[in-house]
Amino acid sequence: MVNGQNVSSETDPAIYEPVNPTDLPRIEAAEVLSGNRDGIHVEPPGTDRKFNRYGASFVDDPDEVGLFPGGLGPAPYVYPPNYAAVIHEATLVGYRTILTGGHQFFTDQAYVLPEEIQHQLDRISSSDSFSNEETGLRPTNRERCFRFDPGGRTSRYLEGNVVVLCSDEPFSYGSFLFRVLPKVMEMRRSGLSGTPCIAFVQPKPFKDLLNLCGVSSESILPHDVRAVTRIERAIVPSMRNPHAYLDPASLELFAELRTLYGTQPKRRRIYVSRVGLNNSGRGASRIMTNETDLIARLRVMHFEIVEPETLSVRDQIMTFSAASIVVGPSGSGLFNTMFCHPGTKVIDIQSEPQWIYSYTGMYSSLSLDYGIFIGKPDPADTKPVHREFAVNIEALTNRIRSFMAEGIF
Repeated sequence: MVNGQNVSSETDPAIYEPVNPTDLPRIEAAEVLSGNRDGIHVEPPGTDRKFNRYGASFVDDPDEVGLFPGGLGPAPYVYPPNYAAVIHEATLVGYRTILTGGHQFFTDQAYVLPEEIQHQLDRISSSDSFSNEETGLRPTNRERCFRFDPGGRTSRYLEGNVVVLCSDEPFSYGSFLFRVLPKVMEMRRSGLSGTPCIAFVQPKPFKDLLNLCGVSSESILPHDVRAVTRIERAIVPSMRNPHAYLDPASLELFAELRTLYGTQPKRRRIYVSRVGLNNSGRGASRIMTNETDLIARLRVMHFEIVEPETLSVRDQIMTFSAASIVVGPSGSGLFNTMFCHPGTKVIDIQSEPQWIYSYTGMYSSLSLDYGIFIGKPDPADTKPVHREFAVNIEALTNRIRSFMAEGIF
């Protein structure tokens, strides 16, 4: 609707309005696999899901940076119900956005609060391609109306049922772990195992993870975020964990991977290093300026220095499942704690406040014993995020010793 009037192809076929997926018509479970109607099937009981984070064991701020003045105690997480959407003659654009024949658009994420919807609309309205998710959608002078401009993008058409395993931040390993991989559980629940699926799998670990979860390489259609993909019948599983607090089905999946490809805890002390990433020349970020000095101290404390990006997926699962303590700076590498056993100790070195809600939610949902250690950002670095920082090595190593003294190492 635009100002109370229907938007139709006769007026402007390129205009689309957002719709919260949970406002789409409801269909039965059997209609997800085969049916003629568009809509969503909502996973029972079909209500908002509520979780509670437990607080960090400690928040150390030896340099008085003041990132978290209120501490990091208990906090609620409210998620919409899980669902699978079905859209005939859908168009997939950008990272994850679905355009419908009814001139609506939505993603794999539903929203509980109006301000969450507005935040997403503000992102889509941005001229920045990352915030806009490379959708090709542009705001118009009509409220909540967007024009789709395909530009010079290539186009392709996929016949039959195609499961859309696409989500936000497609290039991020951590994002793939908590946003995309758990959608496999919906595929299993809806009888979609073996159905062709489209996913961003350019980094080999992404495809390997799907393979380990039972999705064959032959069924995976690589997603090109800069193409227009038209799908005869798109099946879109919802994002189960919008804020990285893993729901029970997601925890079940990661426990399964740990059982099949991991090991029992072996008292290994793991430090997750970003030195290799930062020296790779691939847009280094979150650089800890004294990380090599920290690593030298940790080697003396019998820590293994792990660069996850150099390991196969199976080796990452094996390494983190064997750990008794994991220490490292915030980043995708720490999302491998999803393969740790409950009770594993984690020290997350944070230097900015923006994503702490996701990290702490993840640790709590995994039943990890986590603490936060704050590094000091470089005042000369004026980037809005991912500034260079240094860590107080003496204070950190003292904290590691005291934290390990609470367990068996």
